Amino acid sequence: MNRNLWFAAAILVASCSTQKIAVSGFKTENTDRVYQYSLFTALANSIYDGTFTVAGVKTKGNMGLGTYNGLDGEMIVNNGKVYQFPANGKVTMPADKSLVPFTVVKFFQPDFVVETGTVTDYPALKKLVEKQFSSPNYIYALKVTGTFSRIKCGSAEKQELPYEKTLSEAIANRPVFESENIQGTLVGFWFPEYVGGVNIPGFHLHFISADETKAGHVLEFEATNLKIEIDQSSGLEFDLPETEAFKTKVFDLSQGYNKPAKQTPSK
Repeated sequence: MNRNLWFAAAILVASCSTQKIAVSGFKTENTDRVYQYSLFTALANSIYDGTFTVAGVKTKGNMGLGTYNGLDGEMIVNNGKVYQFPANGKVTMPADKSLVPFTVVKFFQPDFVVETGTVTDYPALKKLVEKQFSSPNYIYALKVTGTFSRIKCGSAEKQELPYEKTLSEAIANRPVFESENIQGTLVGFWFPEYVGGVNIPGFHLHFISADETKAGHVLEFEATNLKIEIDQSSGLEFDLPETEAFKTKVFDLSQGYNKPAKQTPSK
């Protein structure tokens, strides 16, 4: 990873007080920082296995997103509950010992609340939310609740070792699910451009329905009367996977969502 990327990551780590609290039987660290396990660049480069557990996720935040080892579906964290939305479209609650290769979570403490009264879609929501930011230089956690007249979400097919597909290749034909007139919550983050390969600049949202039967990575939606809660973070902390795959991988920093693999020149 280049020097500038690491510098950007370093300046995100803020110093702030830590309050110890108990949540769901786990010792937690309730701070105003975003916590991240691994790098998005690693996930984009097929590092699909980690050693972090769902139990560990619960100690780092009560809302957020991620995935599971082998890229086995989408992770949604809402109100302290951790959900898994695999390729078969059936929402489950994974065991605490389940392993995670990538996650981003936070103890949600909203700083701004906005309510919409008109028809809103994903592009319109992005514009509205960005207008509320105090600065484009912070990380923001988002929670959007309401009734969605239409929502389209994706999952991910579980990959098998050896992991030969990049993330873009693995989700190119991802399972997509559509629902109508459904209540639920979008959870996720907005990251500044300067984060580089640490995370995805811009918006990244996952969905969980109120009845906990529908979920996924948000692709499209239409809704009215949404409640939008925005939590400005004081910084970012992250841990790196202690795995042989992460240690030895040569990262292609051009990899990301929906980006083709780098072509090897013909001889």
